[in-house]
Amino acid sequence: MASEDTSRDDRHLPATEKRLRDAAQDGQVARSRDAAHAFVMVAALMAISYMGPKLADDLLQLTRQALALNPAKFQRPELMMAQLLDLGAQALWFSAPMMALMAAAGAIGSMLPGGFNWAPKAAGINWGKLSPMAGFGRIFSGQSVIELSKLVIVALALLVLGLWYAVKRLPDVAALGEQTIIASSTASLAATHSVLGWLAGALFLVATIDLPWQWFRHRDNLKMSHQEQRQEAKEAEGDPQMKGRIRSKQREMSRSRMLAAVPSADVVITNPTHFSVALRYDPENMVAPRVVAKGADELAFRIREVARESGVVLMEAPPLARALYKHSEVDSEIPAALFGAVAQVLAYVYQLRQFVPGLGKAPEEPKDLGVPLDLDPGAPSA
Repeated sequence: MASEDTSRDDRHLPATEKRLRDAAQDGQVARSRDAAHAFVMVAALMAISYMGPKLADDLLQLTRQALALNPAKFQRPELMMAQLLDLGAQALWFSAPMMALMAAAGAIGSMLPGGFNWAPKAAGINWGKLSPMAGFGRIFSGQSVIELSKLVIVALALLVLGLWYAVKRLPDVAALGEQTIIASSTASLAATHSVLGWLAGALFLVATIDLPWQWFRHRDNLKMSHQEQRQEAKEAEGDPQMKGRIRSKQREMSRSRMLAAVPSADVVITNPTHFSVALRYDPENMVAPRVVAKGADELAFRIREVARESGVVLMEAPPLARALYKHSEVDSEIPAALFGAVAQVLAYVYQLRQFVPGLGKAPEEPKDLGVPLDLDPGAPSA
């Protein structure tokens, strides 16, 4: 998971949730083999405690059945093979519950401490791991030395424990041959239970130490450098430079759409220099006038320029221009509080369209439009 060119000494930041998820998808989760071994041993101890007497009795009956003499077997060898297969099937059937319990315990123990993890990617072939040099690197790595040392220590501890118990119980084991088969079976069951108890206790002690160690080692191996965290943040949130270019492109496209809509406007209201707002009203299809373009400074100049080229009426109304620019959006209706002021402007525009020079008096441009002071950003405060 770590970058090839990132020194381990530079990776001292804890792994992020994304890094942990990516590692889990690759099959890299914390696992403790000692915990799995301990669980299996505890399951075997429980099975001997609760199922042992029944299993011993079943196997005793099976032994008696196997040792029963039947003259027909000697005359027909196929009967011996059939009986052997039958006895084997019965033995498997008798021991199936115990084996199932141990298998379940081993599966549960193998999921500690990382939990259940389904990683299909880990099932694929990793050609890098097939490299002999990479294999030697893993074998002689510091982590392999630690794991080998731990394995040797655990094996020696179990060996010493087993030898001590065998020497201690040697007289009892030697005396089994002088007892009846039932008594020797009971004594053997008790001895097995005792051995499993000692081994389970030893492995459980080792597992309590190994579980937190494996969790810590997994997190330590996935630590990140500042560069890796910055790169992850870029991938998650997007490259700031790329986002800036996207926003710039979006502004250009929006600007182009607005300028293309200016010729369809009925009027462009100006500040006159800082703001320009283009309005359009179609009584048959619109409930209220809509803003088709607006801009400030350079864009405001371009809107006025396109309006002049297209023959759209330009009207200077600073309070209304400021209010429309502040409280309206492109392709949306104007605020209801500005309906009266805009209605005066549109009435003037319609009169101007119908006016013919030389025929009658030219319409007068409205001066006091009655723009609410609370909507005009440039109005003096009350």
